[in-house]
Amino acid sequence: MTHALASIPSSNRLRGFVIALILALCAFGNLPWTLDEYDQAKQAFVAYEIATGGDWLYQHTPRGQTATKPPLAGWISLGLRSIGLPWDIAWRLPGFVCMLVLLGILMREGRRLDADAGALLAAAAFGLNLLTPRISTLVRTDMMLTLWIFLCGWLIYRKIRDGSRWTGDEKFAFAAAMLAALLTKGPIIYAFLLPGMAAFLILAPRDHRALVWSGWWTWLAPLGVFVAWGLHGILTNEEFYRDVIVREFFSRFDQTLKADERQQPIWFYFPHLIHKFLPWSLLLIALPIWSANVRAAIRNRPEILWLACWGLGGLICMTFVPSKRVDRIFPIIPPLCMLLVAMVSSCQCGNRVRAWAGAAVVAAILFAGGYFAGLVWLQTRAEDNRLVTLGQTVWKLTTPGRLGVVDGRDEGMILYTDGRRFLKPREAAALWNAGSLDALLVPERELEKFEELPPPALVAPGRREPRYFLFVRPDRP
Repeated sequence: MTHALASIPSSNRLRGFVIALILALCAFGNLPWTLDEYDQAKQAFVAYEIATGGDWLYQHTPRGQTATKPPLAGWISLGLRSIGLPWDIAWRLPGFVCMLVLLGILMREGRRLDADAGALLAAAAFGLNLLTPRISTLVRTDMMLTLWIFLCGWLIYRKIRDGSRWTGDEKFAFAAAMLAALLTKGPIIYAFLLPGMAAFLILAPRDHRALVWSGWWTWLAPLGVFVAWGLHGILTNEEFYRDVIVREFFSRFDQTLKADERQQPIWFYFPHLIHKFLPWSLLLIALPIWSANVRAAIRNRPEILWLACWGLGGLICMTFVPSKRVDRIFPIIPPLCMLLVAMVSSCQCGNRVRAWAGAAVVAAILFAGGYFAGLVWLQTRAEDNRLVTLGQTVWKLTTPGRLGVVDGRDEGMILYTDGRRFLKPREAAALWNAGSLDALLVPERELEKFEELPPPALVAPGRREPRYFLFVRPDRP
C-alpha cells in the first residue's frame, strides 16, 4: 500500500488527469453563473458602466455609489467585450486566465524543486482545494490580484535562488506587476510582501539579504501612479473620499465605518485556511514538525526561507487587519504550494513522505472534486439562475433603453435586464408619468408606491425579493 501511494506523485498519467480535473473544476465550479453573491455585481458593473458611457477612471456600483476598487479589471473585461465576447465570458475569463498562468508557473517551479514529483504536487496543491476553483470564475479581482502579487514574490524568489543581482528588465517587470496590483485592488499588495521581506532581512544569511530588494524606484513609481489616481478622484469627485478612502480603506482597520461587515476574531483565518486548504495544510504543518531535514532546509536554503517568510508573513499581517474574509488571504496560497513541494523534496524520509504526498493527492481529488460536483448539482437544482432567466425574459418583452428597474436587494438585476442603472421609486414614477419609460420592473416591497400602474405583464420570483412585477405601457410601440 505504501509503495502504491508513493508512486502517485511521480505518475505522468495521473498528472494529466489532475490537470484536466483542475481545469474542469475551475471552469465549471461556479455554475450556474450568476452575479448574486460575493459582490460580483459591483465588479461586473465597472466594465458595463464604461461600455454604456461611463467614466474610464472612476465608476459606480449598481446603486450609484462610487466603485471602491481601481478599474484595471474592468478595463480588461471591457476589452474582451469589445472583441465580441458575451459579458458572462468577458467578466470571468480574466480570472480564469490568471489561474492558468499561476498553474503553469507553479508546475515549472515545482519541477525545479523536485524533478520527480514537484509538478504534480504543485498543481494539485494549487488547484485541488476549496478556494481556487471557487475564485477562478467569480467576477472578482482576487485571482488577478493573486497573480500580480505572486509575480512580485516569484521574481524575488528567483533572485534569492540564483544569488544574482537584479537586472533592468527584472526591475521593470517587478514595477509593472506592482502597478498592476495597485490598479487592481489598491495597496493591499504591501500586506502580502513587506512583512515577509522584513522577516527575511532578519533571518537570512547576510550575503542574501540585499537580493530581496529590487530598488526604490520599482516601489515608488507604481505607488506614485496609484496616489495620483486617488488624489484626482478626491479632487474631482466629492463622493470618492467618503466611499473609497473612508468606507473601503479605513474600514479595513475600523469596522465601525462599515456596519454591513461582521467583525471577526483575530484567529479567524487560521482554522479557515486549514479547512479550505485541506489536505495540503496538514502536510505543511506536519512536515517541519516530523522532519529535522525540513527544518534544516528552511534555515539553510535562503530561497525556501523566503517562501516561508512570504507565505506566513502575509497570513500574520492579514490576521491583524480587523476586516476579514476568507478569500482575502488567497494570495498566500501560491507561495505555500511552492513551500510544500520544497518541504517534500527536503524531507529525505524515503517512501514514507512520498506516500503521504500520494495520499494527499488522492484525498484532494476526492475532497475538492466531490465538493464542487455536489455544489454545482445543488445550485442547479435550487434554480439559482432564476434571476438570469427573468432578466432575459424581461429584455425580450421590453424596448431596449426604455426599461426602468426600481432598486431592490438583487444588485445583479440591473445587469441581467440591461437597465443601465437602478431608479428610486419617486424617480421611476416621474419618468413613467412623463412617458420616458415603456416598461417598469418593480420588486414587491416597493409595489405599494405604484398604485396607478396597469396590470403587470409578468410576475416572477426573485432571489432576495419575494417577487418582481413587470409593467408594460399599453400604448407602447
